[in-house]
Amino acid sequence: MKQLLLSLGTLFLVASLSSCSQKLVPFTQQMRESYKLSVEDLQSIQFYNSNSIVLKRGEETGMKETENGELTLKKEHYIEEIVIKEKTPCIVRSSIDGNTITVEFEDGTNRYLVFGSRKNRDGYYTLQALEWNNGKGKVNYGDKYYYAGQGSKDVFLALKLKSIENFKSEQKVVKGKKL
Repeated sequence: MKQLLLSLGTLFLVASLSSCSQKLVPFTQQMRESYKLSVEDLQSIQFYNSNSIVLKRGEETGMKETENGELTLKKEHYIEEIVIKEKTPCIVRSSIDGNTITVEFEDGTNRYLVFGSRKNRDGYYTLQALEWNNGKGKVNYGDKYYYAGQGSKDVFLALKLKSIENFKSEQKVVKGKKL
């Protein structure tokens, strides 16, 4: 009975380990160039963001009223927030140039973010902004301007990479040739 439980435990462990998901690797400019990845190739790869991205925008409206001899000032604040959680699947929409691509996380008109390898040393495709101030990036998303939170500058694209190598070897032993 102990032997059966030990065998079942070993079988369960092997099944658990074999079902583990593949590790995500950063998408880099070197990878794009080494494998000569075209826009069509990129569009057929499932990408993921390395960390969460929070986009925020706010509007403030002010109103005034006079009633019963008093001036009443009213201010309304509206904050819109879009959260893209870590490892959210995304797809390449288009290529701006050899170092920059647009990426969609959802359907909708112009709902994309720009990632590129231009402004970093390691070649990772990181979030690009129109401008960066105090760690916050101004981005256009869905035809509205948002500010990506601090830390967003370091968010990069990642993908699952599978490597399959086949190696075939043949060996022939020659006996020699006699006269």
